[in-house]
Amino acid sequence: MKRLHLLLLLLAIALDTTAQNGKKISFNARAGFSIGAAAPAGIPASIRKIESYKPGFQPSLEAGVGYRFSTHFGFATGLRWEQKGMTTDARVKAYYTTFNEAGNDGHESVTGYFTGRVRTRVRNSYLTLPLHLTYHNNSSFTFKAGGFVSLLLDNRFEGDARDGYIRNETPVGEREDIDAASYDFSENVRKVNAGIEIGTDYRINSSLFASANLNYALTPLMEPGFRSIDFGMHNIYLNLGIGYRFH
Repeated sequence: MKRLHLLLLLLAIALDTTAQNGKKISFNARAGFSIGAAAPAGIPASIRKIESYKPGFQPSLEAGVGYRFSTHFGFATGLRWEQKGMTTDARVKAYYTTFNEAGNDGHESVTGYFTGRVRTRVRNSYLTLPLHLTYHNNSSFTFKAGGFVSLLLDNRFEGDARDGYIRNETPVGEREDIDAASYDFSENVRKVNAGIEIGTDYRINSSLFASANLNYALTPLMEPGFRSIDFGMHNIYLNLGIGYRFH
């Protein structure tokens, strides 16, 4: 809650500052959806094939303010509620992980190198504060670049493994066949996410606009010290939406 109050305070300061300045100010509301994934920077050697990817419906709602401090440049901020998630199915080999729910042998937890099929389901909700420098030319486009910080509101990161085997602790450890096992790392999702964001707005008419924002989280998805997956993942999402600008 302290982080939420801080985000609201920063937005309030930004709104008060722009209002006192007397320059051109606009307010807007926007609804959209995101397509992307929690993914490593490159495909690790342990992931041999992505068999399916389902982005699901990941909605977003945003209230924002824009401030023009010159003919071509401005500043934009706001508050955005958004969901980021996906479901993937992959074939893996020597994939380091932990099954922390009972498997077919009755053990509560086993850590090692799994070979077989893995399904991962991610669905996280965030309250996001974007901070953008904006460029306005004489066309219908406005270009944006900056960063964002997100506070995790709801978290889900879970999956299951099947049709394979795991070698305990090391790649040459004792082999154990896995018909079905599951894992849940939801509590290990990092509470604060931050990164860079670029995008553009297209003016449809004096009030309506369409937007596209691409954001890349520089902070890893999982909290520091998490070792149950041996490669880092980052939120990488494209958000598309439609908005209304109040004059």
